[in-house]
Amino acid sequence: RASDWCYLSIQSGSEHDVAVQKYLEMSAKYHRLQRTKPQPVGWCSWYCHGPQVDELLMMQSLKELKTLGMDSGELPLQLFQLDDGWQSAWGDWLRPNPKFPNGLKPLTDAVKADGLVPGIWLAPAALTTGSRVAKEHPEWILRDDRGGEVSCGFTAPGLWMRALDTTMPEVLEHVKKTIRTIVHEWGFRYLKCDFLHCAAMPGKRFRQVSRAKALRMLMEAIREAAGDDVFILACGAPLGPCIGVADAARISADTAHHWYPVGPDIWGTRWYFKSDRTNLPAARNMVCSTLARLHMNSRLWVNDPDCLIIRKEVDLAEAQTLASVVAFSGGSVIFSDDLKSLPKDRLEILKALLPPMEIPAAEVHFTHEEIPSKVVTRLTAAVGSWRLCGLFAWQGGEVQLAMDQEYHAFEFWSHTYQRCRAGEVLSTGELKPRTGHLYALRPLEPDKAQYLGSNIHASCGFEVCNWEEADQSVCFSLHVKRLVAAPEVWIFLPKASKPRLEGTSLEAVEVHPQVWHFALPPLHAAGSTLRIDW
Repeated sequence: RASDWCYLSIQSGSEHDVAVQKYLEMSAKYHRLQRTKPQPVGWCSWYCHGPQVDELLMMQSLKELKTLGMDSGELPLQLFQLDDGWQSAWGDWLRPNPKFPNGLKPLTDAVKADGLVPGIWLAPAALTTGSRVAKEHPEWILRDDRGGEVSCGFTAPGLWMRALDTTMPEVLEHVKKTIRTIVHEWGFRYLKCDFLHCAAMPGKRFRQVSRAKALRMLMEAIREAAGDDVFILACGAPLGPCIGVADAARISADTAHHWYPVGPDIWGTRWYFKSDRTNLPAARNMVCSTLARLHMNSRLWVNDPDCLIIRKEVDLAEAQTLASVVAFSGGSVIFSDDLKSLPKDRLEILKALLPPMEIPAAEVHFTHEEIPSKVVTRLTAAVGSWRLCGLFAWQGGEVQLAMDQEYHAFEFWSHTYQRCRAGEVLSTGELKPRTGHLYALRPLEPDKAQYLGSNIHASCGFEVCNWEEADQSVCFSLHVKRLVAAPEVWIFLPKASKPRLEGTSLEAVEVHPQVWHFALPPLHAAGSTLRIDW
């Protein structure tokens, strides 16, 4: 019996990152992938409300987003996503529960009226034995060789999942009807399809195809029913069968506001949950998987590193470090905090990632560490080329990076600058566990004005859309498609004694020889053009 296709390529002498990139490019070419859709930016209900969502709560959350900065232009979100808890039962996706007495159409109408894309969570291959679908169509359930129902794991509500046999024509038609209703009647334009592994579980199927093919058949049915313009996120899925069908893929385990997995301490078993490194919700598990799969972004799909959690229960430095990981993913930027209690200073962490970088980190230093402590991406924009480098102390301590030439080093989160000479090391100093620094590294050009960074965008450069240097002056434009109330920039100005920002009385501060800090007027969503003379 023939197996699925296999491609073998030997990359002689290639570094790990180069070999992985070539493999992914070949995969994209095989699937004839077009350019990926823009990364979703928005809010999700799951990590703040869990399954306890209802119509009133979602409507209130929509209003609270506006007060947090959508109306003012400070928070340009695109997506508003309802997660688990709206359905009457797992499997009965066309029957909202009584907590949504008017159905879901009023919610999508309100979301669209506010200029956002309505999104919804569902598990199209999963069901529970108490669902109406399971009772009315037991023949649709995937079974083992003995005729028993295949168990697909434990769900968050505390029920054991079953799977649909996605090779049955009747099941695929049921899935298409479900998706057509959710998209074309209810109005959702973003589908978070979760627990897709159910379609690929071992079992006796109507058609004897591979497990990967069974999942592929499901994904193709979802896409056919939804249409090409609907954004599909594949979650909880074996990745291969989703290539070319999903717009984005979850590349990690579920995140959490805690670093280690947390489970019930029954008979002293909490250590077992804490030791999990792949499946259980935990920030550690999200970080580990995300950094291992950075190269997939923009080659196969948009990476989904799961939601960013920035609430006050998370240490500030740790929240900034998790945001750095999300930035390096180059993928979706979706947060999931209770909007009523989210401090505005924590919201600044999210704003610093908007708009998201499309380019994922290209260099991940895999050594004997469980999680890489050094992540680097090479960026190019109007201000030239630079390296964005994350140095992370997951276990605490100092992280160093050797310098091969003289560099400007600007640390984004602390807004601090240092100059590193060739042969020296860039050091984070002693760090707490699970924290890190995010550096913009630029080779020193002693006779040229150089942009070093800002408090505007974590890339420390993409916020600049034009940069023109003349004799004793530089003119540049800033644009991040959002209002920034108090923007600040740091610029290297050779031989400047008292630089002036044209049209203002604001004074620059020299923070290091020839390195100047400028507090700027508010930056509007349409952008601003500034001129500095010296």
